[in-house]
Amino acid sequence: MQFVGRRFGWTDQSSVDLFGDRSETETLSQALSTAAADEADADGSVLFGTLRGNVVGLKYYTGVVNAGEMVSLVRQPQNQYDRNAVMVVNVYGSQVGHIKRELAAAMATIMDNNLAKVEGMVPSGMNNAFTMPVLLSFWGKEESKDQVVGQLGRHRYKLGPPDSKRIMVPGNSSQGLYGPARKSTAIPLTAKELKNAFDSLFEDLMEVKNGEIEAADAVCTPLLPHQKQALAWMCACENNSALPPFWEERGGLFFNTLTCFSVRERPQRTRGGILADDMGLGKTLTTIALILSNFHHGKPLPLGRCRKYSSDSKPGITEKSPKPEKCAPKSGEGAHKEGSGSSVNPRSDSQQKTVCWESIDFMKELEAPPLQKKAKSKGRGTASQSKKGVSSVHLPVMDGTENSGARATLIICPLSVLSNWLDQFEQHVRGDVEPRVYLYYGSERSRDTSFLSAQDVVLTTYNVLSADHGGTSPLHVVNWLRVVLDEGHVIRNPNAQQSKAVLALNAHRRWILSGTPIQNSVKDLWMLLAFLRLKPFDVKEWWTRVIQRPVTQGDQEGLVNLQTLVKCITLRRTKNSEVAGRPLVVLPQKKVCVEYVTLSQREREEYELARTQGRTTISRYVADGTVLKNYADVLAILVRLRQHCCHCDLLPKTSSDNGLAATPAELRERLVQRLRLVLASGSDEECPVCLDSVRLPVITHCAHVYCRACIAQVISSEQEQACCPLCRGQIRSSELVEFVPEELEEDNSPKPHAWRSSTKVEALMSNLLALRESDSSIKSLVVSQFTCFLNLLEVPLREHGFSYVRLDGSLSQKRRAQVIQEFQSSAPDSPLVMLLSLKAGGVGLNLTAASQVFMMDPAWNPAAEDQCVDRCYRLGQKRDVTVTKFIVRNSVEENMVEIQRRKKDLVEKTFGSEKPADSKTSRIDHIRALMEL
Repeated sequence: MQFVGRRFGWTDQSSVDLFGDRSETETLSQALSTAAADEADADGSVLFGTLRGNVVGLKYYTGVVNAGEMVSLVRQPQNQYDRNAVMVVNVYGSQVGHIKRELAAAMATIMDNNLAKVEGMVPSGMNNAFTMPVLLSFWGKEESKDQVVGQLGRHRYKLGPPDSKRIMVPGNSSQGLYGPARKSTAIPLTAKELKNAFDSLFEDLMEVKNGEIEAADAVCTPLLPHQKQALAWMCACENNSALPPFWEERGGLFFNTLTCFSVRERPQRTRGGILADDMGLGKTLTTIALILSNFHHGKPLPLGRCRKYSSDSKPGITEKSPKPEKCAPKSGEGAHKEGSGSSVNPRSDSQQKTVCWESIDFMKELEAPPLQKKAKSKGRGTASQSKKGVSSVHLPVMDGTENSGARATLIICPLSVLSNWLDQFEQHVRGDVEPRVYLYYGSERSRDTSFLSAQDVVLTTYNVLSADHGGTSPLHVVNWLRVVLDEGHVIRNPNAQQSKAVLALNAHRRWILSGTPIQNSVKDLWMLLAFLRLKPFDVKEWWTRVIQRPVTQGDQEGLVNLQTLVKCITLRRTKNSEVAGRPLVVLPQKKVCVEYVTLSQREREEYELARTQGRTTISRYVADGTVLKNYADVLAILVRLRQHCCHCDLLPKTSSDNGLAATPAELRERLVQRLRLVLASGSDEECPVCLDSVRLPVITHCAHVYCRACIAQVISSEQEQACCPLCRGQIRSSELVEFVPEELEEDNSPKPHAWRSSTKVEALMSNLLALRESDSSIKSLVVSQFTCFLNLLEVPLREHGFSYVRLDGSLSQKRRAQVIQEFQSSAPDSPLVMLLSLKAGGVGLNLTAASQVFMMDPAWNPAAEDQCVDRCYRLGQKRDVTVTKFIVRNSVEENMVEIQRRKKDLVEKTFGSEKPADSKTSRIDHIRALMEL
């Protein structure tokens, strides 16, 4: 396989710590500038009422509408004839006319000040060439209703009573979406029914009517049946020319049954979808098979053959020569400048070949050891050997609307997954073919669009894409055949810079790979539809009006529309799925058990002393009503208790009494410093805005911590006077402090000479020693969110003669790949234990060499624990997996487990729609429960 550079190597920039490189990460100022303030989120909005008006000037515009069709209202302050003008446009953005001048004067102030979102529907269509009636509905926050009613009243307009059924419920085909008011017998779904339906949204998406197909000859790994089904489905999505969801042909026109919009041109087919298979079912392999199997007209990607190919090279050795032999470049390929980007030739050492290279100098020697010989390498013969004689793939031919000149597939992924893609290409592509795979990363990456267009695959990260966007980005100039978003749910925030960068890409086919397409609520789905260009729902207004709002308000027909939409574009299977009564995949058993440990007398005394001091302090805050104002101090107390349960020496002892602060400024500084200590410990804290683990933490002036993007959104949406979501204190962007973990790393590390054991350490070592005695080949993951605890655990591992490796966020990408390779090795002297930080173990790891997982401390987010377990419980696991969670009896840890259970129930009941006020209340309740107040 042809990578422009050294085989599976990083070029000169490989010595850079990729995880520590902040130059490509969106800065706080960028987050603030890109956070949306242009339109309010429809979630939580209420219908103030309806109003009938008229659209005028029809004869001057080309846009047409049908009876019952939705229309959009857009302010036009630059209109030279009327600065209050409100234009009316149809679903596809063509102007139909204007709101009559008198009503527009009343609406302009409301729309300009975001007091309400005004939406329109045309009940009877265009009956004459001059005017037509329109039904207007006013949606907004409850606190703005009086201002809206007052503004309309001053212009002698009065809102009619709210009738959300008339506004939301799709009508029949004869009357359209907003036909004459009809009595609805449908009963809104209860919260529990809505939650159950939401949970099952991605459960019944296993049906594949396209059968199975084999991958192209270039794929050397035989696909499992469910992967062949996924490949057939993905090829069908790319190739067929069926109408998109909710479109049908009527009398020579194409009619959308939800918006009642019709158009003469055939709507463009969505070429792609969401592959939402569970983690560990082989989405990456299936995608590689798609790239190699479905080029143009259903034929495989044409690949060159290597001039020299041998299968008898020594395993684990990369052949060295002054310069590799060059092959003639394919037609249309641009010259690659020396040092541009990073490309590698991922090829099993057992099939080492003389590689085709572009005209560049040979790269420096890799620091990482060479890859080991693959166990299955002997099975990598011809395609006919591994695929029962199937030598090629013939797929349904697509219609002729696609540009046959596009060749390259762009794969965008989180940085942590980048090395996994390189590994997968190496493992699954035959050694005698040469797909051109280019790693677009680093300061010297090639920006030559001709060169990038000539590649078969270009790999990059979301951060690199985001950094390039807005300037002269070659990625946004290239006409891609296919764009693949790995872990695609990361673009769910439409206001993030990386999301905007993704939407600006040019591609014929679009794919999203994600085991969790929806993480918080149904609104997460809109960005995915926008990326897929699923019209008209790629426009936020139509998505909100037709899908999101009806669903969140319990409308059954809205839920049916959502289910239909998702089913058309999604394929999802889980590890527990069955097909024809047989399991989709056969995995070993997984057992999760809790091992309760009892603190020693000394540990209990130290713990009770800390708890008593903490309860005294927090009780005073509760009594004074200042819990949230002193939240940093509360967090520090809770983290100290949690770390006492692990080891008494994890944090230096600090007083929790803030009464010594001479001034408010000194008190704030002390609280901020404590919050930095909490974050430096690695504690998996929760953001009060998104209710997920804090990502890129930012500390406010009032000593509260949020995700960078979340607090930027708060400041942007409350521009006049932004308030802290927890304490409602004023926050300014100039006073925000970005947390840099490296600043406190040395001070936070326990001193080696002062090391002592703990009950949890003894419990872990007892388990590890018993495993080694029973079977010395069993490997284990030891997981903690406290990186300083991992430091302490290294001491007993060394004392007992355990070989181990460590993986946390401080490792460079190259060192990370080396650590994984060492741990996954089956060599007799390979490490038996991996010390893994909770955050580093989230995605992008294949650790199937381990069959034992020890969770040393509970996390606030149980999903983070599940993701760590899935690193080893996935395809390729040969042993039964045992997950052991250590919990200290009569401690804050037991209370944490109970709170997580109750919190999960609460989120389920509220359909993932906890409001900020509820968040503040529940946060105080959680603190009281943790401290048993």
